[in-house]
Amino acid sequence: MAKKKVHISHEEENGEAWLLPYSDLMTLLLAVFIVLFAVSQIDAQKAQMMSDQFSQSMMNKEYIEYREQLLIQNMTESEKEEFDEMSSLKQKIDVKIMEEEMLDFVDTYIDRRGLVVTMSNAVLFDPGKAEVKEQYQEAMKGIAEIITSIDNYVRIEGHTDNIPMNSQLYPSNWELSTARAISVVRLFINMAGASPEQFLAVGYGEYRPIADNSTEEGRAKNRRIDIIILSEESEALERQSI
Repeated sequence: MAKKKVHISHEEENGEAWLLPYSDLMTLLLAVFIVLFAVSQIDAQKAQMMSDQFSQSMMNKEYIEYREQLLIQNMTESEKEEFDEMSSLKQKIDVKIMEEEMLDFVDTYIDRRGLVVTMSNAVLFDPGKAEVKEQYQEAMKGIAEIITSIDNYVRIEGHTDNIPMNSQLYPSNWELSTARAISVVRLFINMAGASPEQFLAVGYGEYRPIADNSTEEGRAKNRRIDIIILSEESEALERQSI
């Protein structure tokens, strides 16, 4: 349900501007703690690798840009609360991703849509298949349990590159991307006990690329599953379309 906007004076904005930098500081301290713990469990080389990957995930370009946008605009109290909630959720998911050694193919960031968890199709699925590989199902269950700790709608998006798909089961990239999105939703419901009413499954095929399909590196980035915990604004738009 949309909340009434409460405008904050310039003086209040300046007085509370420390909140987001403080949140960033706590995030980095969490990363340091995790790395120190890892050093006691594994070799130093692997600990350093995990530290670098975790820091990159926590402070990626999209997250920083969105944080800066919020710092320079008049945020309502509800927007601040929502951003803090999304940031906390992101930290929990990042820790789970690190524990499951999925940092190489999973990324998280916050933008106006909400909290986005993006995963590589090449690792989650066999070529031309829609079922999540068995070795990642428990990890996906753990991520689902974190995601469903709040009541926001969750949109699962399937994406592919622009290489044509043509099989009896999946005649096009649309069918394959949609089947993969549905497969993730089904896993969340069956393994994590998630509520079906909380999820939306969408297949975009090759039509929402985030990189250049003319290169193998770009096509690899476009082959992905995006799990989006919708912001209040995005939720309102989804409700209007129902």
